[in-house]
Amino acid sequence: MLFKLVTTLSLLLWICKADDVLKNNGQFPRNFMFGAASSAYQIEGAWNEDGKGLSTWDHFVRRTPSPVVDNTTGDVACDSYRRWKEDVKLVADLGVQSYRFSISWPRILPSGYDKHVNEKGLEFYKQLVQEIIKHGMVPVATIFHWDLPQFLFDNGLDWTNEELINVFVRYARFVIKNLPEVGYWITINEPRVHCRRSYGDGLHAPGVSDDGIGDYKCTYNILKAHAAVYRMYKREFPRYKAKMGMVVDCQWYEPASNRPEDVEAAERHYQFECGMYLHPIFQGDWPPLVKYRVAERSRREGYTKSRLPSFTAEEVKFMRGTQDFLGVNHYSTTSVSNVQEASYNETRFAHDIRVSINRKLNWEVSFLGWGVVPTGVRRLLNLFKERYNDPDVMFTEIGVADDGTTLRDDIRIRYFRSYFCNILEAMQVDKVSVVGIIPWSAMDSFEWHRGYEARFGFYAIDFENDPQLLRRPKMSVNYYKSIVESKRLHCNTAVSVWNDKEIL
Repeated sequence: MLFKLVTTLSLLLWICKADDVLKNNGQFPRNFMFGAASSAYQIEGAWNEDGKGLSTWDHFVRRTPSPVVDNTTGDVACDSYRRWKEDVKLVADLGVQSYRFSISWPRILPSGYDKHVNEKGLEFYKQLVQEIIKHGMVPVATIFHWDLPQFLFDNGLDWTNEELINVFVRYARFVIKNLPEVGYWITINEPRVHCRRSYGDGLHAPGVSDDGIGDYKCTYNILKAHAAVYRMYKREFPRYKAKMGMVVDCQWYEPASNRPEDVEAAERHYQFECGMYLHPIFQGDWPPLVKYRVAERSRREGYTKSRLPSFTAEEVKFMRGTQDFLGVNHYSTTSVSNVQEASYNETRFAHDIRVSINRKLNWEVSFLGWGVVPTGVRRLLNLFKERYNDPDVMFTEIGVADDGTTLRDDIRIRYFRSYFCNILEAMQVDKVSVVGIIPWSAMDSFEWHRGYEARFGFYAIDFENDPQLLRRPKMSVNYYKSIVESKRLHCNTAVSVWNDKEIL
């Protein structure tokens, strides 16, 4: 098939092009935006205070047995609902130009509907935005970061139900109207993870397991919801200057070998995990490879139509072009190999994508076992440039986990140096447009079904033993601060390690 040949060759081109010899001068543009990121459920706590409604996560973490690996919850988390001024200052102390946060839908609209407003919740976010601006930073606000109001779910409105779209648009309109000083709007965070984990394998709230069906319904509705909010924003708020986009998590998918079947498998992996969300927005409709795969397997599995819902011609047109920038969350690289076609007796997303993922023996890995492969980010950026007409890219999350046992997070320093150098290489040598980097995360926080076992923060918190939840700077704080202040990296020298006195 022509689309298969073209996409496979383009993937192979960038695999061959990127090398380990860096040619950049180590200097970011003066207007380049650095930041730090967080999300409401992961840091705020105060889960049932000041009029906040329940979210699906508030309900989910109370299941027995616990769906969270360490049996923890976000009930208190970092207690940032009370300590928001302290946390904004800690982010500002990094010297950054932006702070990314998310808005808790049920904290503002407890039932999910805009007819019932929790004024205390609204005031909290108004003050948060003002505090961010007071410290000279740009507020980057995420409208939906996975905390759906439980009331909506209990009444049959979740992301597998198309009726949720209008409710979401009304919520987004209310938030945008009341927070006019936000500098960047993100409609939805990581729709792939949300749809797969929440409606496919059930690992995330609301814990629905409908593999290969529910996750596709979710994706279909979330993409239409994003487009509806974007169109509403441009139509109803023409005086607002903030840019808007959706954030897609996208890793680099490295073929396990140069065999054509492995290169094709890496392309399939990309299309099912990134292309499904970027192709409709940048080019219109689902990626052809995804449409073909799901339709063919659906037919052989005995379905009367494809399990992947179809967009109408009007919907394709409505979605295309609904972005002002490409927001991407990037963490790692996986090694991808081909596997044989699975039996048609079982419906599973994994059977649609048909790959095996692993990591290569020479790769450094994080605490979570994720491959630390800096060249992957450069290759991914080149792919974006080629396929989506050179969009402005903002890294709305990028980072690496530690185990929380030490403040000497050498792996994070090595990670940022090597990844940032490869981003600069893409910018200067390959002429890719990157406008900002907002690492995950400002501080250690609740990491969804992994609880507090993995720590991504610049600032450490001892959730187990410190009732005061003291924020302690890790070694990476000084390193990141030096990059942000100078907008400069040393890409061809060894990473410096400071002594304890300089770190703490």
